[in-house]
Amino acid sequence: MSFKKPLFIQNINPKAVFTIVIWLIVAWVLSRPLHGIGQHIYELLGTLTSSTFQNISKTKSNAEDLLKSKVLVSKQAKTISLLKIKMNYLENQIKETENLKGLLNLKRSLSYKTVCTNVIGRSADNWHKQIILDKGKEYNIMLGDSVLSAKGIIGQVVDVDKNISIVQLISDPSYKLGCKIAKKNILGILTGKTNSISIIQFIPVGSNVKTGDLVITSGIATGGLQPTYPTNHPIGKVSKVSKKKSKTSDLYIEVKLSEDLNSLSDVLVFSPN
Repeated sequence: MSFKKPLFIQNINPKAVFTIVIWLIVAWVLSRPLHGIGQHIYELLGTLTSSTFQNISKTKSNAEDLLKSKVLVSKQAKTISLLKIKMNYLENQIKETENLKGLLNLKRSLSYKTVCTNVIGRSADNWHKQIILDKGKEYNIMLGDSVLSAKGIIGQVVDVDKNISIVQLISDPSYKLGCKIAKKNILGILTGKTNSISIIQFIPVGSNVKTGDLVITSGIATGGLQPTYPTNHPIGKVSKVSKKKSKTSDLYIEVKLSEDLNSLSDVLVFSPN
């Protein structure tokens, strides 16, 4: 009885088996360095992933810090705004206190009747030319009384009622006031131009007038009213001197007023009667 090989062994090709074995050996040999490369790639991917995660975490942290900074800046801006409001209030209080102190010293230096009053408004028809005071005939304020501050001349009472008085400001172009260049005895007539600048008329060319010269009251009566201004009270300083184009006989002189007529509060009414 002869031994018979199994069918699957009968079908095996020795040459094919040999080829398969050879390829397996080659694959095993090649797999050794590829294993190192794969591990290196794995480690590199791990490093990149870790770095990316760290960058994302850092970016998130920076964004949170930026948001906190914006909130802090917003709070500081509000605090600064409140401090500015308080500073403005304190500055106004200091300015008002200094103004009242100046009026009190001025009142003491004058030997005539004076009345401290508050500016309560401006004329609707002549906003830049007139102001309204909170006292009138009840305090013996009369037509023609002068209105001044410690810094300079404000204007003159042109209408008076029981409880209020209307004052024409020296900034009114129709207003006229006798004035003098201090220490030079040069006389002229002051007229209004703006709330900060007035003009001196009738000073001839060749007069020794220079920018910076102090301009004071002269006591000369103007406009049919009595000369109620205290003599030698400051009005302003010469800011410009030039020759007139139309009249070569007179100088064109601008005066920067000492008092700010745009922000008046407390003033003094002066009368020699």
